[in-house]
Amino acid sequence: MRKWLLVLVAAMTLALCLSTAVQAGSRATVTRATLPSFFIDESGTFFPATCQVHQVINGNHRKESFRCSFDGDAPAPVVCDTSIGCGWSSDFDGAQSISTHFLITPSGHMRGWALYY
Repeated sequence: MRKWLLVLVAAMTLALCLSTAVQAGSRATVTRATLPSFFIDESGTFFPATCQVHQVINGNHRKESFRCSFDGDAPAPVVCDTSIGCGWSSDFDGAQSISTHFLITPSGHMRGWALYY
């Protein structure tokens, strides 16, 4: 009986150690920042903006969510998505996203997300 108890304790300890190692290896890094940004409309007009960006890096990918206000005039409302040819570059490091979706509201705010590998 005592041998069985020792084996059980050893197995539980090993399982706990493996669980802790997996959790430690899968933790996400979260960064929040206020960063300069911009939008260029279809006619080529440049609209400077300031964005509140929330970046989550998890494993080999990252996702950024952003909420922006334009520093001056705002562009016309629009919905942009990778599926229709819109793209986004990170305000953190300029990396080109692999997928994005964002909109510019009638009130002149821009919000959306972008994925990177």
